[in-house]
Amino acid sequence: MKIILQISFILLVVGGILLANDTAYPLENGQRQMGVFQPRIYGMNNNLEISTHPLLFFVKPNVKLKKFYREINGFGLASRYSFDYPTPLLKILQKKGIGGLLSNPNDVGKIPHLIVLQGELLATKIFTQHSVTAKLGMSTCLGCALDSRHLIDYDLAYPRMALYHHGIGANMGLDLDYIYSEKISLKADGDLLFLPEENVFIEHKFLIHYTLSSNYTLSGGYKYSYGYYPFNKRESLWNLFPLFDLSWRWNK
Repeated sequence: MKIILQISFILLVVGGILLANDTAYPLENGQRQMGVFQPRIYGMNNNLEISTHPLLFFVKPNVKLKKFYREINGFGLASRYSFDYPTPLLKILQKKGIGGLLSNPNDVGKIPHLIVLQGELLATKIFTQHSVTAKLGMSTCLGCALDSRHLIDYDLAYPRMALYHHGIGANMGLDLDYIYSEKISLKADGDLLFLPEENVFIEHKFLIHYTLSSNYTLSGGYKYSYGYYPFNKRESLWNLFPLFDLSWRWNK
């Protein structure tokens, strides 16, 4: 039961990040998009895009805003800002009997209020059959000093939770989207995650998207992670995780 809870936690908390569609171009006004593990995305007026993860919202309030500005020398430029409040979810995971994911509050104290803000710049270049997107971002957790014993030392989860302890982090990455045929498209990316007093974490994702219809898309692939974790700082660890999702889009 504990293993099931641990796997569910990772899927729930980082699923939207793993399957994120990083591009400077927003959905058109009135378009909507959602997936089993992806956030719900709203295309708005004035080149705005708003998204939130409905499965997480009531235990981990979250919202993301993307603003597309213009094209310069063929590069589409945008900025993206996000807000997360993970405290309610972490308090649930700390309760006795939940699965032992976080340390007992009698040993290391209760979970404080954690407010995470992130800002990113995105630049996308579109070619005939593919596009390339570069991104650069900074994250901050206001007033955060979470006891490191609360952090989960798992691939994918640790680099994101460590922000609650260090209070600041940065990221950079490159995404490649390729249209193979009318029904099949490919996506590959590489990301670097930077945290104070930590070695660089490396992540890579590869996905195959298969268009089932004009509204539904099935995706499958893998996520690669590499880094040094607290349980063994002297040796690096890499891992592969399967990815899958069903997404759909519609107009308002």
